[in-house]
Amino acid sequence: MSNLLGLLNDKQQQLVGDLTSGLQRDQLLWLSGYLAGLGEASGEKPAAEISGMQQVPLTILFGTHTGHSEALANQLAERAGELGIDVEATLMEDYDVQELPEAGNLLVIVSTDGEGEPPLNALDFLEYLQGERCRELPGLNYAVLALGDRSYKQFCQTGIDFDVALEGKGANRLLELVKCDVDYQEDARKWSDAVLEILQQQKGAISDASVTALDSVTPAVVYDRQNPFKAKVLDKIKLSGRGSGKEVYHLELLLRDSELTYEPGDTVGIFCDNPPELVEKVLEITGFDGNEQVTVKNGTHPLETVLLHHLELSVLNRSVLESYRELTGKEILADLLNDEQALDTYLYGHDVVDLLTDFPAELDIESLVSVLTSLQPRMYSISSSQAAHPEELHVTVAAVRYDNRDRRRHGACSTFLSDRVDAGSEIPVFIEKNRNFKLPEQTEAPLIMVGAGTGIAPYRSFVQHRQKLKAKGDSWLFFGDRQFFTDFLYQAEWQKFLKKGSLGQLTVAFSRDQEEKLYVQHRMREHGRQLYEWLQRGAYFYVCGDKIHMAKDVHQTLQEIVATEGGMTPEKAEEYLKDLKKQRRYQLDVY
Repeated sequence: MSNLLGLLNDKQQQLVGDLTSGLQRDQLLWLSGYLAGLGEASGEKPAAEISGMQQVPLTILFGTHTGHSEALANQLAERAGELGIDVEATLMEDYDVQELPEAGNLLVIVSTDGEGEPPLNALDFLEYLQGERCRELPGLNYAVLALGDRSYKQFCQTGIDFDVALEGKGANRLLELVKCDVDYQEDARKWSDAVLEILQQQKGAISDASVTALDSVTPAVVYDRQNPFKAKVLDKIKLSGRGSGKEVYHLELLLRDSELTYEPGDTVGIFCDNPPELVEKVLEITGFDGNEQVTVKNGTHPLETVLLHHLELSVLNRSVLESYRELTGKEILADLLNDEQALDTYLYGHDVVDLLTDFPAELDIESLVSVLTSLQPRMYSISSSQAAHPEELHVTVAAVRYDNRDRRRHGACSTFLSDRVDAGSEIPVFIEKNRNFKLPEQTEAPLIMVGAGTGIAPYRSFVQHRQKLKAKGDSWLFFGDRQFFTDFLYQAEWQKFLKKGSLGQLTVAFSRDQEEKLYVQHRMREHGRQLYEWLQRGAYFYVCGDKIHMAKDVHQTLQEIVATEGGMTPEKAEEYLKDLKKQRRYQLDVY
C-alpha cells in the first residue's frame, strides 16, 4: 500500500485517506486497481487494465422498497453530472436490458427486503442477469452498493446476488461490494466518493480543480433519518375501548415548517427512548455507575443517558450476539449462532438484560457499549392523507407489553408513545417513501384493502385521500380484530366514509365475538366470487399487518379463491397472483 501511495501527489493521497477511513479491509481491495492506474504518472504500466476505461457514460440502476436507494442514486447522479460525467439514474424495472452490453460503467444501488428478497422493482432485472438470456458482459465495468439490516440473517443478500451475477457474466468490478447497515449514510458517501474518483481517473482528468469540485458538492439540508424533525403532538386519543385486551392510540403530529411531504402508503420513522425499567435493570446487573461518562457516536454523555437515548436494549440480533461472543469468548454462544432455529427462538422476545443474565461475563463500560448497536427508529404506517391534513401526520400505535421469564417486557417505541408522550410533547420524526404500497394512478381503479389490528392505518390514509380528491373508484375494506365493541378501530369514521360513498363496502371479522375464531381470510372466502370478479375488472389488492400469520393466511386464501372461481390449478392461481404483483396490483405492507 505504501508503494502504491507513493505514486500519488499530496492532494490525491489526502483524498484516498479520507475515502478509506473506516472502511472494512475487503472494501479496500479496489485500491489495487485504482492506484495501479495512477502508475502511468511514474512510467509504470498498470498490472491489469479494466475494459472500457475510456467510456465516459455512466448508468446508475436502483432497486428500492423504502426509497433510500433511489435517493442515493439521484444524489450520486447529480454529483456525477456536476463533474461532467454523462450519467442517467433509472429504476431497475424501467431499464432496457438490451442497452446493458453498451452501458460502459454501471453502478447498482439496491436494498434487500425481509429475509434476503429483492425489492419487487429489482426482481426482473436480477433474474435477467442470472438467466440464460443475458449475454456475457466483458465490456461492462460495475460496482454495487447494498443496503440492508444486520438484524436479518440474509444481510444485504440482494446486493450480494447482483455482485455475483455481474461477475458471473464477465463484467469488471470497479469497486468491491460495500454492504451498508441501517445507518448507511456514511458508508454510502465513501462508496460514492470512491466510484466518482475512479470515473474521474477514467477521463484522465484528476486535477486540483476536479477534486475541489468533488468536495464542494453538498446536499441540501433536509429532515431525514440523520436529521429528524421535532414534531409536536397535537392530540393523543385511545382508540381501544374499556375492557379491551389491547391499548391502541391515535396520535396527531404537527409538521408545520418542516417541508416534509408524504403520500398514502408511506411510513414515518419515530425516534424513541428505551423503557426506563430496562435501563435500570442493565445498570443493576452490571453494577455500573450511571453517572460515568461514556463516548458514543453522538458525543460524550453519562452512561444512563447513553442507555436511555442512544443504544438498542429491547431487541437482540445476530450481530450483537456475535460481538458479545467475540468479546467474552463464550463458546456456548458459538453453538447458538450455528443453530438457526435455536437462534431465532432466542432472539424473539429477548433483550440485552437476557443476554447479560444468560451469558454473564466480566465487562467494563467501554466493552459493553462497543457490543451494543445504536438505538434505531421504529417505522409506522401513516394513517392520514396530507391532502386532507396538509400540516399534520397521524399514526396508529398498539402498545406492546408481554411477560417473558417472569419479567414484564415493553415495546420500546410503542410504550414510549403510549406512556411517556402526551399532547404538547415533541418527538423526532422523518418520512420514508414506500414505492411498493401506493394508490393506483388511475383514481377510479377498484381497491380491495385487507388489514387486521393497526394494519388498518394506511387504509385510513387511502380513503381520506380519495375522498379529498372526490375519486369515484369502488373500494372494499376487510378489517379484523378481537372484539366489535372494544377493538373496532376508527369505527365512526368508517361509517361516515360509507355514508358519503368514499368507502364502498366494509366487511369485518372479530375473532373473539363467537366461540369459533373468525378472521379476515374467512370473510374473504365467504365473498370469494365477488372478490374474484373485482380482480378480473382491474382491482388492486392490498394487505397490511402481521406477515408471519395473517399475510400468509390471506395469500393462501386468495390463491384458493382464484383457483376455485377462475377454474385454475393451484400452480396457475399462484402464477396469476405473481402477475398481479408484477402489475403492482397486489401490494403488501407487512411486519
